[in-house]
Amino acid sequence: MKRLCLLLAVGWCFAGCSGHRAPARAEVRTVYQDPLVSPGAVLGTLPAAVQNTVRAETGTARVAEVRTNLVNGAETYEMRFENHYLYPPLLVARDGSVLNRDLSVAVGAPKDTTSVLVGGPVTGGLKVADLPAAVVKVIQERGATSQISSIDRELWGNQIVYIVSFSDEVHYPKLYLNSDGALLKEGHK
Repeated sequence: MKRLCLLLAVGWCFAGCSGHRAPARAEVRTVYQDPLVSPGAVLGTLPAAVQNTVRAETGTARVAEVRTNLVNGAETYEMRFENHYLYPPLLVARDGSVLNRDLSVAVGAPKDTTSVLVGGPVTGGLKVADLPAAVVKVIQERGATSQISSIDRELWGNQIVYIVSFSDEVHYPKLYLNSDGALLKEGHK
């Protein structure tokens, strides 16, 4: 009888220990490794002349990295591509000129044939010249007769958004545009 009680007591001890295990934690893994802002999105924030030159020289080549350099007070942009064997680094001046490694001009920038917006000077963070061509086109269509009071650039998730404010907000509400010129939101009229 003593043996039976001893065996039952030992059995209950083991049963009690096995019933109080800490819950196993599930290990969370993700296949997503890309940063929140892609190099392509960064390319969309560069001046329109630079974007046009990159597209003209490389078409739809995937950009791996964009570096902005300041040399003697002038901005230059260095594009590195995913297929670096086919597309070596591309240096571009702010006006769209393709540059050699020594920063001499290899291919001059094309003449700017875009029209000028009607209105006063931009007092915000950006100038009209800093905007992608598609954004400028929408601004011209929507508010060409009003003065631009400010242009700001914000990052919404992984998307660059240009916010354009006009002096006459009653007739020309704020525009919220992405880099392709798509209207995301329009202020209240």
